[in-house]
Formats: sequence, C-alpha cells, structure tokens
Amino acid sequence: MPSEVSLVVNSVRYAGWKSISITRSIESLSGKFSLGVSDRWGPADPWPIAEGDACRVEIDGQVVIDGYIGKRSLRQNATTRTLSYTGSDRAIDLVECSVLVPDASTKGNKWTYRNIDVAQFATQIATPHDIKVSVQPGLVLSKVAKLDAHPGETGFEAIKRAASAAGVLVVSDGAGGIVITGPGSSRATALVEGVNIKEVSVDYDASSRFHQYLISSQPPGTDDAYGEATRVQAQAIDADVARTNRVLLIRPDKGYDAATARRRADWEARIRAAKSSTPVITVQGWEQSSDGTPWKLNALTRVQAPQLLGIDGDMLISQVEFTVDDQGGQVTVLTVVRPDAFTPEPENQAVVSGEGLWKELTPTAAKGGV
Repeated sequence: MPSEVSLVVNSVRYAGWKSISITRSIESLSGKFSLGVSDRWGPADPWPIAEGDACRVEIDGQVVIDGYIGKRSLRQNATTRTLSYTGSDRAIDLVECSVLVPDASTKGNKWTYRNIDVAQFATQIATPHDIKVSVQPGLVLSKVAKLDAHPGETGFEAIKRAASAAGVLVVSDGAGGIVITGPGSSRATALVEGVNIKEVSVDYDASSRFHQYLISSQPPGTDDAYGEATRVQAQAIDADVARTNRVLLIRPDKGYDAATARRRADWEARIRAAKSSTPVITVQGWEQSSDGTPWKLNALTRVQAPQLLGIDGDMLISQVEFTVDDQGGQVTVLTVVRPDAFTPEPENQAVVSGEGLWKELTPTAAKGGV
C-alpha cells in the first residue's frame, strides 16, 4: 500500500499531494521538502498556508520534517489551480542565520566558551532558534579547554568546526532538532541487485584525488632542537591515481609530530578516494522491508551490486530522497558512499594544491612516510 504524505500547518492536515520530494542529507544539515497538488478552481481562496508558517511533514504519521514553509507558489487558469509549497526543517536557521551568543565571554573577534563539549557548545548556539540538540546513545564526548564562535559566521559553521575537531558528525534528527553522532549510527535493509534495486547511477570524479599527499610541518623548537631539526614531513600514496605528478602539499597551521603528520596524510588520501564516486540507488517505495520504517539517513547498508556497480559490501547512506516518479509511483533515491567518507577532518588546515609540487622538495628528506 502506498505511503501517505501529510503537511500539517496550524493544526490542519493537508494530504493528497501529487508531486512530492523530501530530502535529507548528511552534508546539508537541514532537511527540505517540496509538495504540490492541482485541483479544480472554485470560489474558495487558496489554502491558508503562508511562507514562514511552522509545519510538519509526515509519512504515514511519522514526522520526517519539522520546520517552516519557505516558499509557496500558485498557478491557475480558468478551470484548475496548482499549489506548491517548499520548506526546510528547523535546522535551516542554523544554516542561514549568523551566530549570536552574547552569553559567551568575548575576546577580540571571538565568542569563547571554556571547559565545554561539542553538544553543550551546539546547544548554546541552537537554543535561540528553539532547536534541540541530542547525542547518539552511547557516544561519549570529552570537554575541551575552549570552543570559539566567530561573529558573522553561521551557527552551522561554528558547530561543524567544533564537531570536526571532536571527530563527530552533526546531522538533522528529522524531528526539528540536530543530533551529535558518528558515521553509520544504525543499519538499514540491504540493497541487492535483482531484488530491491530498481535503478542505479554513479559519477566518478578524480579531480580531487592525488597520487601523493605530503604533510610539511614545523612544530615549536626547543633549546636542543630547532630549525631544520624540528621539521616533520609525511606522505601517503594513492596507488589508484596513475599520474604520479599529481601531488597535494599541506602545510598545517599548527605543528605536527611525525605520528600526527602520518595520520593527516593518510586521512587526506582515504577521504578523497572515498568521495570520488557517488553511487545513487533507487528502490521502489519509501519503507524498508526489514521493519516497515522509512529509509534512514546515516545508516549502514549492505550493497550487493557486483554487476551494476562493482560493489559488494557495507556502504553509508549519505542522502535520502522520498519522491514520486514520472509514472506516479513512490520511490526512494539513496546516495551511498564508502563508510569512511565522512570520517571527520582531524583539524581545519590551510591547503595548497597543484601538480608537480613534489619537485620543490627533496624526496629523500621526507620523514615519517607511510
């Protein structure tokens, strides 16, 4: 039986939508929706729904978006009218609005919180927007000496920076809040060619991949070690990139020891390889066969598509879109990536890229290579 989508505004439930798109993504934080319907034009005014109205989008009574109407459109002729509404969940205010945290201590051009973890920091920034912050059960967050928010940046930019440093992700919870979590926080129904995979597509993009990743760092010196004696270099090789002149040189803002430099080089190689292909898998319906619930974001799924995609293993669902195809059927479009594709960046660093940069260095001088 097809699922029913309802838009709830001002305690009134609107259903019967003919065009439907509901999307949630790890990368965009805020879920979004687009709903449309055509009916016969009568003496009544268009539905009393206005931009800025609080709303909920539900699939069979389960909330998948809790937020606001962002845009409404009306088209009409002598006999019919078409009404459409788009919007986002509450987290959109963190994405679009400048951060304002007057309760924090001010120093220079920063707002600073001390002895705080990333969830507490996110709560301070999200509270003015009435957005709740939760933590994935079992996830332990450590407090850090300080976390900063910069005037003029958005709330999401500040939270994402803090989450990256803590090695966690921040995503929409689908119910008007955000959740601090790790990649692959749950499991989803397996995707199997010849069984439930309806269609696939994939883009392969090598523009952000390099054969060699170099880290060049200068930690603080001591009385016994200074200058060239403290210079740290590390490298990682992506053997699948055949053009050996493609090199990425990274100069961290902070000093790295040899072990940290090796981890950073390895992370760059792995994360860029993981994101270089983006398989998109379409399945019939909006519900998983395993438990009857809508497909979930940030879930691990076993993809068995050796002929279609050359994949047979666990993948991470990075985006979920519920939609109606051109035959009027309900389908779910799932973007999947390697499970390590959203491993948080160790630190935000300045990056210089180009081809042939290794020629400026002496290969035999590399220390701590991997």
